[in-house]
Amino acid sequence: MNEEGPAQSSTRITGRIRAGAAVVMALLALLAVALAVVLGADHAGAVLLGALGWFVALAARLPVLGSAGRLHALRRRETIIALVSGATDEVVRLAVVLVAVSGVESALWAGFGWALAQLVFTAATELPKFSWPVGRQASEQLKAQGGFVSTHPLHSAVRGVTAISFHLGATLLLSAGLWWVAVTASAHVLVNIGFARWAGKRLVAVEVFAVVVGAVVLVAGLTSADVLG
Repeated sequence: MNEEGPAQSSTRITGRIRAGAAVVMALLALLAVALAVVLGADHAGAVLLGALGWFVALAARLPVLGSAGRLHALRRRETIIALVSGATDEVVRLAVVLVAVSGVESALWAGFGWALAQLVFTAATELPKFSWPVGRQASEQLKAQGGFVSTHPLHSAVRGVTAISFHLGATLLLSAGLWWVAVTASAHVLVNIGFARWAGKRLVAVEVFAVVVGAVVLVAGLTSADVLG
């Protein structure tokens, strides 16, 4: 039996991530229709644009995922992916804010849509029998993207709350001032590197760190938007 090399494995995993993204996009489109009925077209549009932003960021970093996946040095590979992932996400988020966000309420819904897309996609990779189109091996690729896979439900719940807090706060910060992108990108990269390099041995410590960062970003975003008075 022939063993699969890093290049072939990376190509296959990247392809499955693309396929998984397409399926989840379809699910989010259906969700957007439901939200339009419940929340109204404006809010649903902001949620959908936030979700689309996350998928654009995912697509933008796929070439780097493919290239870095060919590296045999695991720590170097994970560090590169974590750096590129965090920076790319925040640049795309900035573009979403510039194009689609107008006001605090719009920023909150767009941030929620961004977090929702990430959580739905990551949850899909954690389903034990979901071998197509995402695949179990594709979930390993998400470790360096803030999507570290754990089998414990509590870890998933904590990561969900953390993701929502961070993405709401980051979107609010960027809507308050474009220069905040340097802060959100730095925070995002730090969290990604933490999960990529240390979650395997110090998962609780890394999750606590991510919770703190998410809370700080959320409070900063709410403060910058004068939501907290």
